[in-house]
Amino acid sequence: MQFDDVLVFLQIASSGSLSAAARASAKPKTTISHQLKRLESEIGVPLFVRSSNRLILNEAGRDFLEHAKNIRRACERGLDTARRQRELAFGTLRIGSGGEFSSNLMAPLILHFARHHPDLRLEVMVFHGDALLAARDSLDIILYLGEPPVPQVGELTARIVGRFSFGLYAGEGYLARRGSPDSPAELRKHDLIGVHSGEGLTLWNLKNGPREFSVQPHTSFLTNDYWVAKLAAVHDHGICFMPIFFANAEVEAGLLKPVLPEWRSKDVAMYALFASHRLQNPSLRLLINSLTENFNEVFSYPYQATRKSTFGRN
Repeated sequence: MQFDDVLVFLQIASSGSLSAAARASAKPKTTISHQLKRLESEIGVPLFVRSSNRLILNEAGRDFLEHAKNIRRACERGLDTARRQRELAFGTLRIGSGGEFSSNLMAPLILHFARHHPDLRLEVMVFHGDALLAARDSLDIILYLGEPPVPQVGELTARIVGRFSFGLYAGEGYLARRGSPDSPAELRKHDLIGVHSGEGLTLWNLKNGPREFSVQPHTSFLTNDYWVAKLAAVHDHGICFMPIFFANAEVEAGLLKPVLPEWRSKDVAMYALFASHRLQNPSLRLLINSLTENFNEVFSYPYQATRKSTFGRN
């Protein structure tokens, strides 16, 4: 029995399809299918039944599932213990993160870590929506923004890496044209730039000391990407709710102005999620320490947008 085949089985069981397992494992779907068939051939029985385009564990698959998890844990513990003896940052570390701010918040931190550990191979996979947690069986660590859903990650250990908050911003041209709101309630009279999470429109939960106010933005411009939202604000399309660190460079350059700066979101936490026994892995431990120690550095990272008023055509 090949260890990689067991990992593929666990990923299919977690994600529910060959295609999802292929995306999570960064392998061709044909390879995933071949590995599953090889494992089923060695065991002597099918492990899944197909239902509504999903692969569901049958009785044999359910019986094998806990054994497969034990095989994975045993192999991981063995490798981690051997490497711990010399504190080696060696081998491959698979890191998963969500699409939200992956390139802005997490990539600089991971690249800093990679530069200081050139013997370690890093695989950084970006997933959207539920695909991130569905891929957990193929990952060594998940970097997760916001409070993790307990049922899906109850078996994982969570460490807070850092926190940040959101603020309100708009371009000078928009504020000159429409004026600046004097209170959160007045936001409803303005053009608002909304961000869709994939599950729904992001609610603007604002806080000023003990006072709190929520805005369900009726947007004039909607996107699922914060870079697009920021550019829309820079080009005077309305008021945007975005991470403060993500707007700092544009504020310093005069491309954006804070709106109601005393009103911010509550802190948003970034968590490192991993199986508790994996903390024996020196590479994983070094990564978590590096992320935590350097997290505040991303607040001064140059995520700057630019503005061009015309493309030369009407």
